[in-house]
Amino acid sequence: MKSSRFANTLISKKITIMVLAVIIGTAVNFTKVHAASIANRYNGVNRYETAAKVSQDGWQEDTDYAVIVNGENFPDAMSAAPLAKKYEAPILLTDKDLLSPYTSVEINRLNVKNIFIIGGKGVVSQSIEDALKARGMKVTRLGGVDRYETGILVAQKLGKPSQIAVVNGADFHDGMSIASIAALKGMPIILTGVNTIPDSVKKYLKANSKIEQAYVIGGKAQISDSVMSFIPNAKRVGEGSVYERNAAIINAFQNEISTGTIFVASAKDFPDSLVASSIAPKTASPILYVDSPMAQATEDLLKSKIVKNIKILGGTGVVGYDTEYTLGYMPLDIAYVEDFTDVIWQNQKYTPRPTVIVTATDGTIKEVPVSWNLIKVVTSKPGVYTLYGKIYGTDRTIVTTLIIKPLPVKVEDTGSEVNIGDEYTLPETISAKMSDGTVSKVDVSWEYGNQDTSNPGIYTFYGTVEKYSKKVKFTLVVKDNGNGNTSNDQFDDTVIEIVQGEAYTLPKTVLDKISNKNLPVTWSTKSIDTSQVGIVRLQGTVQGSIYKAYLTLIVTPKIVDVLQITETVVQGSYFELPTEVAAKTSDNRIIYVPVTWDSPFIDLGTPQTYYLKGTVNHYKMPVVLMLKVVSN
Repeated sequence: MKSSRFANTLISKKITIMVLAVIIGTAVNFTKVHAASIANRYNGVNRYETAAKVSQDGWQEDTDYAVIVNGENFPDAMSAAPLAKKYEAPILLTDKDLLSPYTSVEINRLNVKNIFIIGGKGVVSQSIEDALKARGMKVTRLGGVDRYETGILVAQKLGKPSQIAVVNGADFHDGMSIASIAALKGMPIILTGVNTIPDSVKKYLKANSKIEQAYVIGGKAQISDSVMSFIPNAKRVGEGSVYERNAAIINAFQNEISTGTIFVASAKDFPDSLVASSIAPKTASPILYVDSPMAQATEDLLKSKIVKNIKILGGTGVVGYDTEYTLGYMPLDIAYVEDFTDVIWQNQKYTPRPTVIVTATDGTIKEVPVSWNLIKVVTSKPGVYTLYGKIYGTDRTIVTTLIIKPLPVKVEDTGSEVNIGDEYTLPETISAKMSDGTVSKVDVSWEYGNQDTSNPGIYTFYGTVEKYSKKVKFTLVVKDNGNGNTSNDQFDDTVIEIVQGEAYTLPKTVLDKISNKNLPVTWSTKSIDTSQVGIVRLQGTVQGSIYKAYLTLIVTPKIVDVLQITETVVQGSYFELPTEVAAKTSDNRIIYVPVTWDSPFIDLGTPQTYYLKGTVNHYKMPVVLMLKVVSN
């Protein structure tokens, strides 16, 4: 994916409306893309030139590493793909005793410095190794006494595995089917017999008995149940014919690979599929065996996958024109894909979706990978942005409209008045000033309180607004409507605010405003539980009066710590002491509480540092503000 700076400018409100209208009108794109095309045919005069052409396509610039295997003998080569992927190296072929000229020229073109030879001296001769060393290359030979030990030496070069693939060492088909997938996953390919396990393999399996998963590739005819029982955390993948097993392997790992591009090879020989196993991981592609006529398992797989690019290994004598034609029309295509909109908050981390949903030409829903025209999305500015993506392996473009919402920066305290007995519900939204300068309605969630309007009084509620650090305050005044015996003319409503857990004693008298005397009162409860945060509304019977007295007790959260404040201002500028400070409550919440400062006047004319002391109201907790006045 090419790097592209995310520099889409913030669209004006007028243009934003127009853009959204277009998005709504074209939300579903029914553009049909072209059918699968033959992107490459790697066709050399022989297998050695074919391998070189694969290398030229996959490695157009210099590379430090290359892997060399015998082009006539498959067993040692089966384990090569994961090693090639680890070192980002092509796999090149050679004769036993003479380095292929195609391989020699390709090594020179790539300026290779390090060579891995897979197999012993009976597979790739000492003279080839010496010739490579004479050209100034470092040569590492991974060759055991047999194919099984060679596979183990390659596996050990990959490091400690979490997963492995186990294949029949006497047949190349399953090894080549899993090779590109094993390379992509970084898992070694271990060779074994049908009914026996070589000692070198037994030792390796015992040393790695705690692996997460061992994929046993092939049916019982390839690896018996008795062998499988010795393999830790074994799972069998693939049954039936060569083509059925090949298709089953691709389907088993369909969540980890992409069929946007596939590599096809004949199942009649190993070299073409082998060299493809080094380039296929670059596009997370599988290797598919084809034949003429096409096997039913292969046909079923192609008809179930969306394929854009097909790369053929070998000439028309290996994969004929009839097969090429069949490959072009058989796979599924994308019928349509829906553009979409993502909504996030300002400064929220955003990563474009790695996959999208498309509808295939057979009406089925598929998940396909997508690459985007950017590396990083900067979300520091609210607005509407357009991102363009390309569905992997196709020429289809998809559009994401990214809406970055502004943050609430100021929410004023508010309230309402109602008459006694009126129905009232706290508002679900509240006005807030946003970070882009606009005023919007935002959702609010109230923490506690009861909107009981049967008794007159003053009720205070605190709420939370998403992405806003302070608490929202709402005051509800329930007024006497004059129709009952609860007039406020004789007694004032009493509102008391205390801290959670603080002891409180109910007053024994209330002031009669008419006689200006304190009259005895009996409250509706004798004691109050202040261990819980909330609002307690009490009614009192006053001696010698037909009217009721009312007391509202607000129990606020207990503060366990007041967070230190540090402010920096420029000399001569204006600064206003904060009226609230952040504090941590006993239930691990951060709330903002009123504060009173001991020294409200500050001289900002001279650079210096002030340590201002204050007291958190109602909590009697000290707080210190360190104010740095810096020169301009």
